[in-house]
Amino acid sequence: MGGSRINGLARLLLAAPGGLASERINLRLWFAVFVIWMVGLAAIALWALGRYEEGAAWGQRVWLLAIYVFYLSLCCTFLPLPTTWIVMLLASDFVGLAEGATTRVLIVASTGAFATCMANLSEYHVFTFVLRFGWAAKVRQTRVYRWAAGWFATSPFAVVSLFAFLPIPVDVVRWLAITYGYPRSRYFAAYYVGRWPRYALLAAATTSLGLSVWHIAVIQAALVLLALAKIAPGMLRKLRSRRAPAEKLEGTSAAGQAVPSDDLA
Repeated sequence: MGGSRINGLARLLLAAPGGLASERINLRLWFAVFVIWMVGLAAIALWALGRYEEGAAWGQRVWLLAIYVFYLSLCCTFLPLPTTWIVMLLASDFVGLAEGATTRVLIVASTGAFATCMANLSEYHVFTFVLRFGWAAKVRQTRVYRWAAGWFATSPFAVVSLFAFLPIPVDVVRWLAITYGYPRSRYFAAYYVGRWPRYALLAAATTSLGLSVWHIAVIQAALVLLALAKIAPGMLRKLRSRRAPAEKLEGTSAAGQAVPSDDLA
């Protein structure tokens, strides 16, 4: 009964017109806004660095915070840079972003979640633009899309928020939301709701445990290795499946070649 319900919901999603928000998206306008956002962050970082060099201690903290937001604004599927290390570093005693641990956690989680949402909005616009070329139908026929469709249809905001919180290497639900044409405002809000507690937990763990730079580096390295361990088997299977037809073709060609006989030698 549950399986038939999920399959029914999946069929409804698969039958929906591709890129519901694609006709209303202005890619040039968004990237103009995004460039202004990034240039503004860079300008703030340079200004704060100048104040720090003049002797203002707060200048260093503002400079690091601007770099932190700048970096996270770039981290998405198209530029899959690790994020855990910089969240923990900004919350650490080494940086000293704020005096109180609670204030530090609030600043790191709030600004970091907003920056990540900006990066995801860029991905939303680019992916929606790509879907205009007829790729939406192909995406909807994949098993991953069918598997996730049932979950997404029941409570899209909760699903996006949950996957924003979970530390998974590939966020297929984000692609699903974009392909489905989930409204950008809800997409942004859901991702903020999910990512804020994730960053807050990382920051709180850093402050409460007094993690050093070396601890943070080891944690990030371990997470990268874990992600590679999860992704590598699938990549190897795809590589082998691609090589198999080529090797079979080469073997057939070799078998079909004429072998010189001794009589002709």
